Amino acid sequence: MSDVERISSNIKSLIETTAGITDSVDTNPINIVLEKCTVVLEELRTIQILSETHSEGLTDQLKQTEKSITEMENLFDKVDKLSTFVQQAKAELDGLEKLYNVVDRQ
Repeated sequence: MSDVERISSNIKSLIETTAGITDSVDTNPINIVLEKCTVVLEELRTIQILSETHSEGLTDQLKQTEKSITEMENLFDKVDKLSTFVQQAKAELDGLEKLYNVVDRQ
């Protein structure tokens, strides 16, 4: 068999194996290697799909977490404003109480 015929045969075997045309019981070394490569390639593709799906889920969770953090920051700002308001109201009431006591003594 000439080199060209061997190369042609190998290419034909490669195409048939990757297309699933040949039986998996073929003991030709190139077929065995190609079958193993095909299995590994499918496994890698599955891992890729799972990774992409997982990363999309993480992106959604990250967006939700950022939204929650923004809402919490707004809530803390409102709590700070309320605290300031209560302190001012207490100070005003203390002032009115002192004024009442002064007026009451007279």
